[in-house]
Amino acid sequence: MSRAVDAGIAERLAEAAARGSCYVPEGQGDDVRRALVRRVARGDVVSPARGMFAETDTWLASKPPARALMIARGLQALHPDWVFCGPTAALAHGIDVSDALTGRTHLAVGARGCASGTPSLARHRLSSSDGEDPAFEQVAGLRVTPPDQTVFDCLRWSDFAHGLGVIDSALRLGLVGAEGIAEFIEGQRGLRRGVDRALATLAWADPRSENGGESIARGRMLLLGYARPELQVEVPRVVERGQPYRADYCWVRTDGAVILGELDGRVKYVEEELMGGRDIDDVISDENIRGSRFSLYDVSLVRFRFGVTERPGDFAALLDEYGVPKRGTPLALPDGVCVTPDWDRLRRRTGLR
Repeated sequence: MSRAVDAGIAERLAEAAARGSCYVPEGQGDDVRRALVRRVARGDVVSPARGMFAETDTWLASKPPARALMIARGLQALHPDWVFCGPTAALAHGIDVSDALTGRTHLAVGARGCASGTPSLARHRLSSSDGEDPAFEQVAGLRVTPPDQTVFDCLRWSDFAHGLGVIDSALRLGLVGAEGIAEFIEGQRGLRRGVDRALATLAWADPRSENGGESIARGRMLLLGYARPELQVEVPRVVERGQPYRADYCWVRTDGAVILGELDGRVKYVEEELMGGRDIDDVISDENIRGSRFSLYDVSLVRFRFGVTERPGDFAALLDEYGVPKRGTPLALPDGVCVTPDWDRLRRRTGLR
């Protein structure tokens, strides 16, 4: 009997993992629950939330956003009528969400629903204008709020930098448009809190950021008072005559000096889709060559890891050392001071042909 139970558990754990969900032994007998408890005690299985289970190897190999979705899908199996919102819904829509926002599952409730939450579950009253239950879409195996509501909630519940990561990604994916989401947010005035906060973040949004990390780092630059950088600026590939290189950030000072910024992260060196079939040594070598080619244009290149952006004093000292220009206007104003560099002029200055 025990072997049959163990075999059944292994099969159901695998099936749940294939769906990107925790295994929920709802309706199973006590023998199944006891067997799961034994597996948790042995370390073969983890229980990330009450009544939910996953193979330890699968759980440890999953990143925080994937883990958050596994828990949400487990909750959906337990509560088919639940509607998820905010960062949880954003994950289901495929929006970049910082790991820092994935620690709680966000649930939308109607006017008559309970709004009290727990450390792991946040409940938000998001009834429609007529007092009915929240609107939802079925996405990635979950009932979630529509993209416009999801993005608005993320912007009003998140700090500026993390909100910027969400809106940049949503715009990049085409889930919302800048004018459409602005109109939706403005339409929530008087109905929801956080309208001005959401609009202030939206004013700085830019879908050219390639990932959430770049967006958050840019947000932290702006909060420190630095000029809005130009993003994904193409640098002509003089030596190999191939496709242009791209720099994550670019500033042009009033004296004509050009400063390029590069956010370095472990993800660049381990993610298969970013490695393009290369091994780690080739990736690192290519990155070093790319950085050296930038220097052909007599520009400054400031490289930094994401961790330093979390330490305002260190980040500001680094940007100041490289002469990154400051902004002379309040943060809420959307206009920046950056222009695109004149690469031909820079080539002539360095003598390149």
